[in-house]
Amino acid sequence: MSLWDLKANQVDSKYKEVLGNKDNFFFHAPVAILSFLIFGLVPPLVYGFSFSHSDDSDLKIAAVASSSILCIILLAIGKAYIQTPPKYIKNVLYYIVIGVGAAGVSYLVGDLIDKLVEKLGWFNSTVDGSLPLPHLTMSTVKPAWESW
Repeated sequence: MSLWDLKANQVDSKYKEVLGNKDNFFFHAPVAILSFLIFGLVPPLVYGFSFSHSDDSDLKIAAVASSSILCIILLAIGKAYIQTPPKYIKNVLYYIVIGVGAAGVSYLVGDLIDKLVEKLGWFNSTVDGSLPLPHLTMSTVKPAWESW
């Protein structure tokens, strides 16, 4: 047995351990894409449609966090279900810790970027949105239809 065959067997066994039988690839791929689309759309939809009248950002963050944790729990239970033997508690806790850690880090980085943007004065909300023209005023600019 060559080194190449040994490496291929290791890859095949890892694939089978993580994803299952290679013969079921055409079933696994659409399921993975659909779960990505469905569970990936839940938090943005919750953010967009929750608390639209009050626009309370703290409640929105809480609603998105709870819906995200619920999606993580459902996906972890699904993964634990296909394992032999199923390890529900271990999977759920593992993925919740990863999800909460990633959310915490991204929230902190976003907060730091927000403070940096405010400190540097980028994207001031007090700007009126018009472009100042330094040497042109309305009296020196002639309208296009003035000759009529």
